[in-house]
Amino acid sequence: MAHPADLCLPATVADDLGVAVTPRLESLVTAASRAVAGYCGRVFEYGPGLVEYPAGYGRPLLLLERPPVVLVVGVWEGGAFVPSEEYEAHGKLADAGMLYRRRGVWRATARSGGLVVEAVDSFQGGEDGIRVVYDGGFVTPGQRALDASRVVALPEDVQEATILTAVQLYRSRGIDAMVASESIGDWSVSYFAAKAEGKSPIPGAAQALLAPYVIHRVS
Repeated sequence: MAHPADLCLPATVADDLGVAVTPRLESLVTAASRAVAGYCGRVFEYGPGLVEYPAGYGRPLLLLERPPVVLVVGVWEGGAFVPSEEYEAHGKLADAGMLYRRRGVWRATARSGGLVVEAVDSFQGGEDGIRVVYDGGFVTPGQRALDASRVVALPEDVQEATILTAVQLYRSRGIDAMVASESIGDWSVSYFAAKAEGKSPIPGAAQALLAPYVIHRVS
């Protein structure tokens, strides 16, 4: 069963593996997709009508959680509506999930311990701060599978990285990540690999493909 967060299709992974599509493979695709999203620190799938209370930091750029910004429905600051001519989000700004304030700066709210706060009074998401309603993210292969009227917008390199991750997850089933093996000719040895404990499920080639899509946020 397809999931909106699926960043590739089980059929594509099955083709690479030379196996049939099964519920088990479908679950591995979803797991691989979540691993990729977690590695990149973002949600990829398209979402309409998203509501956020972002931190302004008293700067002209406002960073939203789900790039790219497809459509800004409205922005409110301190409860007052901000006219669309006072900010812009298109081109590279939209791709990065940013709203640029043409005149002045956004309200001086910040992040502290995961919450949005002001210098005097702390609060988590409220009309006293900045409120943005927008459509953002990419239409994923999973969303396309659930709704044939959609057109996939997720970049091909993110899809390929997810395929590589799903293939690795499938092939590593039942293998102890703490045991490494080496072989030279007819000689082979297996040994305890202490460094394997924190091994990423994302293969090196997939990490390289995902590098442009990793978001680093300051809390």
